[in-house]
Amino acid sequence: MPYSLYLAHINDTHSHFEASMVHFKINIQGEDYRLEAQCGGYARIATAVAQLRQEAKQQRCPSLFLHAGDSFQGSLYFSQFKGLANVRLLNRLAPDAMTIGNHEFDLGNAPVAQFIEQANFPLLAGNMDLSQEDQNKAHPLAPHSNLYRYDNSRKIAQYLLKPLADKQLAIIGITHDLMHQIGCPDSDCSFLNAIETTRATIEHLHHQDIQHIIILSHLGYQADVELAKAVNGISLIVGGHSHTLTGDFSSLGLNSCEQGPAWVNDSLILQAGKHAESIGLAKLGFNREGKVTHMDGGISFLLSENWQAFVNEQPVTPPQHQAMQHYLSGSRFFSHYSAEPKMQTLIDRDYRPAVEKMHQQVITTVPQSLFHTRAPTVDFPQGSEVSPLVCAAFYWVANQHSPTDFALHNAGGVRVSLKTGPLTKAEICGRLLPFEIAIVSYLIKGADLAIVIEGAIDNAYSNGIVGTGDGSFPYFHRLRYRYQAELPQGQRVSEIELYQGEQWQAMESEKAYRGVSSAYTLAGKEGYHGLLQTWDHQDLGMSMSDSFVAYAEQIDQLSAETSQVST
Repeated sequence: MPYSLYLAHINDTHSHFEASMVHFKINIQGEDYRLEAQCGGYARIATAVAQLRQEAKQQRCPSLFLHAGDSFQGSLYFSQFKGLANVRLLNRLAPDAMTIGNHEFDLGNAPVAQFIEQANFPLLAGNMDLSQEDQNKAHPLAPHSNLYRYDNSRKIAQYLLKPLADKQLAIIGITHDLMHQIGCPDSDCSFLNAIETTRATIEHLHHQDIQHIIILSHLGYQADVELAKAVNGISLIVGGHSHTLTGDFSSLGLNSCEQGPAWVNDSLILQAGKHAESIGLAKLGFNREGKVTHMDGGISFLLSENWQAFVNEQPVTPPQHQAMQHYLSGSRFFSHYSAEPKMQTLIDRDYRPAVEKMHQQVITTVPQSLFHTRAPTVDFPQGSEVSPLVCAAFYWVANQHSPTDFALHNAGGVRVSLKTGPLTKAEICGRLLPFEIAIVSYLIKGADLAIVIEGAIDNAYSNGIVGTGDGSFPYFHRLRYRYQAELPQGQRVSEIELYQGEQWQAMESEKAYRGVSSAYTLAGKEGYHGLLQTWDHQDLGMSMSDSFVAYAEQIDQLSAETSQVST
């Protein structure tokens, strides 16, 4: 008996509800073209998925539409609606399952719980252990019946079962097992080893005579390859996280895994790019033992009618335009679907006006351009002129909740310089601080604060360690220090002072100070391990961009002096 399945899959859509501009380099009959094309968006995905489902129904075959995680972040839609628009639009797309990605946790667990509560589809994170979750918190994850998590009693992942002719098809969701290093989940949930959890779950399924098994993964392509090598019995891995295009897209001038459909240890591995620009559409055939034996289809970009082509940086001539049009209509790398009207209307009516308003909403004025550099340079020995302002915003918000001693932010969390003129909400939320991450207040001992400063700078300069880059360089509000790179580790930071009582005062090693930082930094990443010694955490109910908007709104002009302490 043949076992066929129609499959649609997306991943890392990151709130890109509308089409995104994608740049391609294409050679047609020896002539090099540069193509700028609007691709994707949820309305085109809706049409593509509906047509696949209809074809499957006509062929009396099952179909699946899967999302491999990271719906959150990425656009002004998320800055404005914090996931509420995501779940409403995904409900209209009606995926059969979605794995929870690391960026779903960027604002902690509460938005994830609210997302799951409103979702009309299963959310999978089979290696997420909630056995220690505080059930008295406002938004716990564990009570949600549509969350498929780790089953502590059976020591396996909870899984979905779908019919496949006379067999059953299992779907296991596996998310990143280093979540606490790359995301900001609450401390009362843990993430178990992806390989061990998958292996135990597949052994259980095999004992149930279930051989057809899909792993819906948010591990990244290379980790999916390692998972397939390590665990026997996986039919198919539908992945996300690394924004990989599985297939050879080099003829479009794009990075990809540069191969056709990849089978590793008899497991087919697929991933469909990013930002809702592209989609995987395929008909799969399985044998009785669960192996995918053939695939018709693959990953393609959802091309809109809005594209422009250039040769030698000049708009194409009519014959060249015709040649490009002919290429696009016949290329397997592009698919052509109209925007589904109801989805497009929903976006245009309920969400786009708020985003357009952000472009018009002037928050403050920048009288003189402010330069952002991650670490100090010869030309800017004091470093960024923007990062201290972000720290000042954190401090301003935190100090309204509890008396606060200092604010800290890593340079990599600030993305752009600020040009002279009006500063809009869209510029703040979309470019300056595009990652919607919570700010958190905490207590820390002075001795640990010294460790934080030294660790972050050592990491930025790879001083005695293998660092992750200068994005970790620390900026402060109401705190100053001296760093001497040539001294031994543990002695490089001295003369730490905090501005208190209208004057600078020396830090005391055993005294507790209240600080405020992003939840990302507070998780101890990139040299900030000293922040793991903090306590009395207070979520301030604002993201980084929210705090900057609130701070800047009450300032007529934003300048480098704004963040300086005045006596």
